[in-house]
Amino acid sequence: MTPISGEKATETDDQWIRVRRKGRRAKSYQPIVLESSNTNTHNSTSRPSFLSISQVITEHRRIRDQWRASAGCHQLRHAVASRNCGSAITHAICFGLGSFDPEDGSWENRRRAHVQLAAFLYMVEQLQRGDQEPIRCLFQEPLFNSVDEEFIRSLGHGVVYSPRGFDEVGPSTMVFGIHLYKNIYSQALANHLPAVFVGTPREVWEDCCGPDISDWVRLQELDEQCDKVKFPEDSGHMTFSSTAIHWKRQHET
Repeated sequence: MTPISGEKATETDDQWIRVRRKGRRAKSYQPIVLESSNTNTHNSTSRPSFLSISQVITEHRRIRDQWRASAGCHQLRHAVASRNCGSAITHAICFGLGSFDPEDGSWENRRRAHVQLAAFLYMVEQLQRGDQEPIRCLFQEPLFNSVDEEFIRSLGHGVVYSPRGFDEVGPSTMVFGIHLYKNIYSQALANHLPAVFVGTPREVWEDCCGPDISDWVRLQELDEQCDKVKFPEDSGHMTFSSTAIHWKRQHET
């Protein structure tokens, strides 16, 4: 298993904070506070849209094509091709993607959402088997506005609201959630451990919060029943920092 290094997320009430790993010597720093995708409140009808659907589509195609030409994409293809998932993946659920049209207009937040979407759909594409039904893709993101939802549906995928996404997780599911609260992961894992899980690994949580944090049982079971590989980096960005692909071992599926 590849050790995971770098920054990771810890909890606050409505935001997640990137926290540096502990070292031998404490260093003074200013934590980076980012807009949260970790709430369960749905408000797409109340949050205004600043971009049109055509602008979001055009921006996504450009960023997707750039990412697909990157070393990270090629490394991800190799990582998926080198694994046998056992039973076929029937559906994939993406949690906390972020908005393509954020309220603050942040370019970095927009780019991160587009890159994560590109990576999620690329993994689905690589996991698709020729003789199976198309893998069904669902998205649960309380930050989505009406344009975000229209864009996802224009790609042929579904948007669901909490707790529907959590209830859809099963043993033939891929769960994809980057830099989310631990309690969101715990809800996603509550009923079943998925065949593939992409998110913050146990060792990052332990380094940040210690081993005796609440709601730890399912995360620990996931760690014990999976092989892990570090998710390829998005060069020059923190998009996939401290993220791992967890492959559930076939005899434990």
